[in-house]
Amino acid sequence: MASKQERTFIAIKPDGVQRGLTGEIIKRFEQKGFKLVGMKLLHASEDLLKQHYSDLKDRPFFPGLVSYMSSGPVVAMEHHPWE
Repeated sequence: MASKQERTFIAIKPDGVQRGLTGEIIKRFEQKGFKLVGMKLLHASEDLLKQHYSDLKDRPFFPGLVSYMSSGPVVAMEHHPWE
């Protein structure tokens, strides 16, 4: 029987992608003992972001967050600790 593995979702926000920080951010997580197991560059739709941040929908900053995160491409990644 396979054991459950802890997984971590990491997103590099539009400003990080625009500033070319993707490689450095990945490097830092790997140096902390995480293994990159999946990565995708995407332009998140407002619907996807509203679903992802649904726990924050009643906060005053929610509209700005959705607008900012949909303003450019993001890098979505899945990491898990090294075995």
